[in-house]
Amino acid sequence: MNLRKTQITNAARDLFIEKGFTDTSMADIIAAAKISKGTFYNHFSSKSECLIAILEESRVEASLLRHELAIGTAANDMEVLAKQIGVVIRLNRKNNLIRIFESINHSNDKEIQRMLNLHHLSEVDWLAARIVEVYGPAIIPASYEAAVLTYGMIHHVLKLVVSSGFKPAHPENIVKNALKHLEAIIPQLIGSQTLTISDDLLENIRCSIHYQAVTRVSLIEEFKLFIAALPATTPLEGLEYATFLNEQIASETPKKHLIQTVLPAFHQAFAQTDCSTAAKMLAMHVWQYLKAD
Repeated sequence: MNLRKTQITNAARDLFIEKGFTDTSMADIIAAAKISKGTFYNHFSSKSECLIAILEESRVEASLLRHELAIGTAANDMEVLAKQIGVVIRLNRKNNLIRIFESINHSNDKEIQRMLNLHHLSEVDWLAARIVEVYGPAIIPASYEAAVLTYGMIHHVLKLVVSSGFKPAHPENIVKNALKHLEAIIPQLIGSQTLTISDDLLENIRCSIHYQAVTRVSLIEEFKLFIAALPATTPLEGLEYATFLNEQIASETPKKHLIQTVLPAFHQAFAQTDCSTAAKMLAMHVWQYLKAD
């Protein structure tokens, strides 16, 4: 957990939103974060790397919200799926990230493009898996095709609405309509011999996405480091949640339903602190562990 790094990314995020990525200089970030040039380079090699950290934090937040929306619901609940898909739309709006995406859309920076491509592939991979959970194993061979079609419908409808000068109050309605269209298409996809996304392409996609393996041992160590680094001003409830989760994960018989219930309160307890980013990342690792276990 690095509070100085969080200080830098918070300052950079505000500048990227206000001025755009291209028009924000390293000097601007250093001045806004009230740090020295050396301190910046201790944490980031460039402003591109700083941007990648900001967008990764947003991806982690989206992942957490999706997991939390599913607590206590059936895996095939269509309403939950619609809300989960809409999470990214709402987060981009809430955090004003659209301005950042607009400024990097045509960037020639290879690392930024690699990161954007990876996030795109991860989104398709996530939705393909959820489509299988909702519609059943028969859709597996066409699940990625279904995911791409769904995101394509949502993206182009949103773009059309925004280009017309409107701001959709409830983006989930657009998502729900796309899912209704998908439901009509699925019978045609199942058993189709003319899928665009071939097995070879699927293999390339899966090889491009590297999910970090989270083990019980690594989680216990991560919680230990997190708790040890907490400042004296840490909210008491945050410390209590962290201690409880650590004890549960270290237990030979962890109560998974309790862990799932406490996780949202855990990272929310740090929402207004410099530990927020680290708490969210730790919570996401717990979800990954629970899903894989």
